[in-house]
Amino acid sequence: MRRNSTDYQAIKGVGLFFIGLVYASVSSMWIWSSPLLGIAFYYIITHIESKKYYFNIGLIILYSIFVEIDRALIPFSFVLFIFIFHKVLFESFKKNIYCQNCLVPIYIVAGYMGYYLFNLFLSYIFDLQSPIFGINYLYYIITDIILVYIFL
Repeated sequence: MRRNSTDYQAIKGVGLFFIGLVYASVSSMWIWSSPLLGIAFYYIITHIESKKYYFNIGLIILYSIFVEIDRALIPFSFVLFIFIFHKVLFESFKKNIYCQNCLVPIYIVAGYMGYYLFNLFLSYIFDLQSPIFGINYLYYIITDIILVYIFL
């Protein structure tokens, strides 16, 4: 009897989602632990056009919303930023940069910096407290780049 491998992918995705929720909860207590939004951004940007990964992308979006609420950021701003980045900048990055290994850090840096600037813009529009850009963002970027090269 033949087994369906998509069931295993769904179980793996749900398992990683719950591990991510536990990690996000624990990481909110320690400021130097990365929220892994750069990895989420990289994964979504590189897999958004494949229908095979829609379930995993949905779980990552739920994770990002949880992280945004947990870290007092504007909810759904990560999803909006990904949509805007994909429609405006993704193709130009893909066409103009030929080094595929160079795209990983570029996407992660663009993800964190763009997300910060997008939150800054939204906080200005809605008259909210501005997010603070500190040295921890640099640490998050470096950590996410290393983790992507190790695990993906």
